[in-house]
Parts: sequence; structure tokens; C-alpha cells
Amino acid sequence: MNKKGLMVLHALSKIVLLCMFVLIVYFVGKNVYHYSYKLMVKTPKQDIVVRTVDIKIPKGASTKQIANVLHENDLINNIYYFLLYSKFTGNDSKYQYGDYTLNTGMTEEQIAKILITEGAKKETIKFTIPEGYTVAQIAKKLAKENICKESEFLEAVNNVTYDYKFIDQIPDRNLKLQGYLFPSTYEIYKNSTAQQIVSIMLKQFDKVFKDEYYERAEALGKEVDEIITIASIIEREVRVDSEREKVAGVIYNRLNKPMKLQMCSTVMYALGKPRDRLLFQDLDIDSDYNTYLHLGLPIGPIANPGEESIRAALYPEDNDYLYFSLINAETGEHEFNKTLEGHNKVKGKLQKEF
Repeated sequence: MNKKGLMVLHALSKIVLLCMFVLIVYFVGKNVYHYSYKLMVKTPKQDIVVRTVDIKIPKGASTKQIANVLHENDLINNIYYFLLYSKFTGNDSKYQYGDYTLNTGMTEEQIAKILITEGAKKETIKFTIPEGYTVAQIAKKLAKENICKESEFLEAVNNVTYDYKFIDQIPDRNLKLQGYLFPSTYEIYKNSTAQQIVSIMLKQFDKVFKDEYYERAEALGKEVDEIITIASIIEREVRVDSEREKVAGVIYNRLNKPMKLQMCSTVMYALGKPRDRLLFQDLDIDSDYNTYLHLGLPIGPIANPGEESIRAALYPEDNDYLYFSLINAETGEHEFNKTLEGHNKVKGKLQKEF
């Protein structure tokens, strides 16, 4: 082979070696990237525990400053991954300042999208959940107001894990979060997910149910879930605010006897549909929520109570009443009695009037 041929062969060898080197770097880099990604990126969605976090991004904040804020609030696992992700996706200079409501169930990609599109001028919507609404009623109301689909809300209630200290005390049951979706008026960002809405409502419960309430529940010898169950019964039985503590007293008196609670509201919940009044056969419905059949509290709350009912459950009136009867359907006023005889007299009088 002549000199020219050797030079060509040498050049080809260099090209082949260069190509092999590039391929090796590519595959090694790819594997390193995937390994690093697994180390730095957040855990799979099904393993994430959701907690709502409010953050403020200052005007003029750099991507690194934003990443620090996110990391301090447990919204991202790794600052440098977020910086690299922002750099390679071209998001580096696109993040907006403003107040954000995020949650720990979001991925870095979802957070970045929100920081780009939902900054200081983000559109919000309001909705109000009345005291005493059930999970099902909340889902229907949100769907009716085009805030989220009913099925999405129920999915977020039943199949997402949330990170609030009271959650650990709730026993396993259907609609585990019944009682803890705090009734209030909420202002949320437009297009918030059902998961975000549920987490925001749980966060409000966490804010309302302060340390004093945990200590008081312990002093009463009650679990938080028992207090919320009592509060939910009070919420559904009482319309006159001044009667809340009195009805709470009746519930505790019956529990301490022990007597069956025989609360109509629990049977209504067990029936799963509203009724103007119960029929005698309704009292025999086979349900763990039927306090006419079963001694003690139902297996969980029958509604989502407001703070006044929660306080009444924690600070019941010290009385000797065991019965109360509705005497004014318009105002919701009750008459209270210490004996069954007195209670039956009221019921007999009402039956004659109607």
C-alpha cells in the first residue's frame, strides 16, 4: 500500500475510534443521567404524601433562589436537579414572582409549569362549603360550580395520602376523610386539581384544630376522631347555636351511662338520602352508623363540622339531660329532658299538634 493509502486508512481509523468514543460517552452519560435522575427526582406519584404549602416567590428572584424556597418547603428533593431541569428546558428565566399554593404531591415539571404560567396575576375562584356538608355533598357542589369533577374529588378523598398530623389518628374506613374537610369559604387558583382542593381543606382543619384541642381531647379520654364524630352529630342535630354545648352534654351523658345514642342524624346518614322525617322501619337499617341499633359512637363522622360544633364536642355543658326533642321546626329549637317520661310527654304533645 502506498503512502497515500496509509494516510487514508489512518484517517478512517481515527474516525472509527472517534465514533466509538462518542457512542461510549453517550451510553455512559445516558446511564449516569438515569441513575442521577432516580437519585434526585421525586418518588413515584403513588408513593408521595400530599401536604399543601403556601410559598412566596419575591420579584426578581433567581432560579437558584426559587429552588431554595422549593427545597426548604419539601416541594423538591434536589436543588441542583431543579436548576439543571430549568436550564435544559429553557425555563430558567421564565419563572414569575407571586404567592403560590403548591403541594408535596407535585412533580418538578408540574411545579415549573405553575411557576411559569400562574404568577402574580393568576386568576382565582371562590367557593363556600357549608357546615355539616358530607363528602358526597361537597363533591356535588364543586361539580355543579364547574370547579372539578365529582369523580375526581372522590378519588382525591379516597385514594391519595395526605401529610397532616391528625391523619394518623383516623381509623381505616370508607371515606376516611369525612369530618376533616373543613367547611369554609375558599379562594383557590383557577384550574386547581381535586387533590389540591382536598389538601387545602385539610390544611384549614389543621389550622383550626389547634394544640389546645388535642390537649382537651386527651383530657376527656377521647381520640381526635371520636371528638370529630361527636361534633358531626352536633352539627347535623343542632340549628340553634346556644344548644350546641347542651346537646354535647346529652351525648356524653348517654355514652357514660352507657345508653344507645339514638340520634336520628346518624340514621339519616346511614340511609344515604335526605328525608323530612324518619319512619320506624328506618331505625332498623343495618349499618355501623345506626346509633339506634349499636351502642356508642358510629364508626366515624357523619358530616364535616364547623369550629363551633367542634368546640362544643370538646367543652360540653355539664348537665343531667338524656333526651331532647324538636319543638319548633321553623327555628330548630329543642326541649331538653332528664327522664324518658318527660321526653315522651313532649313527643305526645307534638304528635297531637301535628
